[in-house]
Amino acid sequence: MPFCPVCYDEFQEWVKICPDCNVALVKELPVQPEREETDEPLVHIATAPNEPIANMWSGILEEHNIRCLLKGGNLGAAMYIPNLLLPFEIYVLASEAEKAREIITPFLED
Repeated sequence: MPFCPVCYDEFQEWVKICPDCNVALVKELPVQPEREETDEPLVHIATAPNEPIANMWSGILEEHNIRCLLKGGNLGAAMYIPNLLLPFEIYVLASEAEKAREIITPFLED
């Protein structure tokens, strides 16, 4: 079975290109580097106004090899208010906070 080297989805033999990532499929997935564990603290770098924007900012950070954690707003309120209206906080490792802030700053609203 072929696999997408970007999203790691598996496809039937007749599929040649990943429909989501638009890349050629491979017979075997590349070996993923193991993520090391750390005791380094997480630092809040920004608050997105809603989940879609938080996911966009997360993707931008990940393009720069900065892993992040998204923390949603009030879970009790989430039962009644859609995630489009709840703020999401973005956290990164303390050692990457300064670089992450530089990357996200152009996207912050005044």
